[in-house]
Amino acid sequence: MPDTIYARPDQYDLEHEGDDSDVRFHVELVRRYRPGRVLELGCGSGRVTLPLAAAAAEHNSSIVGIDTDERMLEQARKKAEALDPGARSRLSLETGDLRTWRPGAPFDLVLVPCSTLSHLLSLDDQLAAWRTAWDNLAPGGRFVVDLTMPDLAAYADSLQTPPRILLQMDIDAEAPEGGDRLIRYRTVRYLPHLQRARIHFLYDAFSASEAADRYVSDFESHVYFPREVELLFRLTGFEVEERWGDYRFRPLRAASRQLIVAGRKPAR
Repeated sequence: MPDTIYARPDQYDLEHEGDDSDVRFHVELVRRYRPGRVLELGCGSGRVTLPLAAAAAEHNSSIVGIDTDERMLEQARKKAEALDPGARSRLSLETGDLRTWRPGAPFDLVLVPCSTLSHLLSLDDQLAAWRTAWDNLAPGGRFVVDLTMPDLAAYADSLQTPPRILLQMDIDAEAPEGGDRLIRYRTVRYLPHLQRARIHFLYDAFSASEAADRYVSDFESHVYFPREVELLFRLTGFEVEERWGDYRFRPLRAASRQLIVAGRKPAR
């Protein structure tokens, strides 16, 4: 089994230390839509889910987060103990696959933050995720996906003959307490015939109490393009309402780093 960052929830959280612009975006999104029930697909360690639960009391909503990885869910449950009782009462964390999970009771908003849908490599799996969101939504409910715009400049070197693979250090994170530090390097190779990025992450983890640890985490990531995402929404019955290019709700542009799309299930 590959040694992925998801097998190390503490280091996953350290990897995202101080990286909360998307969290603020999703909290604001819930405030704008004022849904009664919110579902987060692929909630992981609760990095987005728990702040949503903390804000839920403002509009009397409830939050359900699902994930397939029990280690990440356990981390989320442990962190949820720090929430006040009112927020904890509005939060449910459950084991489930975003391609198939259907509990029965409908939601008003379904979210998929942090490019989680990029882990779905086949069109069948992507359609299954969009259909799961549709089936879990009440009429008039919204499905919002947060993806990364294709970084064609980063892919250019890997498209040369022979391909060039550049090593980049893209994260150097330190815990606010305890002295832990995580440095991440990565290489990316784009496979245009598969519309896929082959990513190798190399981690150096340092701790004040333990020996340094180095490991490799390999990913295959589907590269979404804007019109493709809109087609997935249309094909599964959604009306595309919004396309944003960043976490400040600005429109999608050529230089945008994010690809955030909101689709609405018709009320009829």
